Amino acid sequence: MILASHIIVSGLLGATTQNYFLAAAIGLVSHYILDAIPHWDFYLSPEFNVKVETEDGSFIKEKLFWKEVGKIAIDILIGLGLLFVFLKTSSYINITAVFISVFFGVLPDPLQLLYLMTKWRFIKWNFDFQEFVHHSIHSKIDQKFWPGIIIQISTIGIVFLILYKF
Repeated sequence: MILASHIIVSGLLGATTQNYFLAAAIGLVSHYILDAIPHWDFYLSPEFNVKVETEDGSFIKEKLFWKEVGKIAIDILIGLGLLFVFLKTSSYINITAVFISVFFGVLPDPLQLLYLMTKWRFIKWNFDFQEFVHHSIHSKIDQKFWPGIIIQISTIGIVFLILYKF
């Protein structure tokens, strides 16, 4: 799912607890559960990791890198903005638990990117699990934009209704 969906769902779930360890666990588990649901996702360009050597021998990222970083930033800002709109309906929230849950709710995606860039073995388990979920489950389903977005919006709506309206 896009980061906004992970942020909203993990934040809504994290707002239900005062326990920071539970908030972290909720965020992490919610990420893998959400990724198991068929959805649309935008992908980073293959050139995201490309470096260009400058005249003085240093390396800079290409313009495409900053375009991709911009997409990620917009995704995160939309997620945080919508999360706080949803949380306004709650009379009391522990904002620290929310942020812990959100952090762990998005953590597997940056870990996956970090593994692709570094090949560090101690985070390979996350990469392998994410690949399994995305390729074994999702490769059987044609992931079109609008159906995938509708699934994500519906998932967020269901979580919100279960937590705050019942």
